[in-house]
Amino acid sequence: MAKYKKKPVVIEAITFDEFIEFGRNNNANIVNGMPWSFTYNGHSVTHENDERYLIPTLEGIHNFTPLDMLITGVSGEIYPCKIDIFEMTYDIVED
Repeated sequence: MAKYKKKPVVIEAITFDEFIEFGRNNNANIVNGMPWSFTYNGHSVTHENDERYLIPTLEGIHNFTPLDMLITGVSGEIYPCKIDIFEMTYDIVED
């Protein structure tokens, strides 16, 4: 069995609160102060409840919650990642 190391790739990611703010500032349908449906990086996302959004990924619909980061991958795909896994996998890039 071979071992592999992840290639150094720079990604973008936002927190749940930043995602909500993005929706509020980018023409989302707002219901009770929460953005319900809007487009993020070309992907249509929907509000399931105030603690969960439904994110279309390459593997199907995934839940995005306050315990996740939302990553935009190298090909523009989006997907949620648990914060603890994110922190073990990624370091912030300083400009």
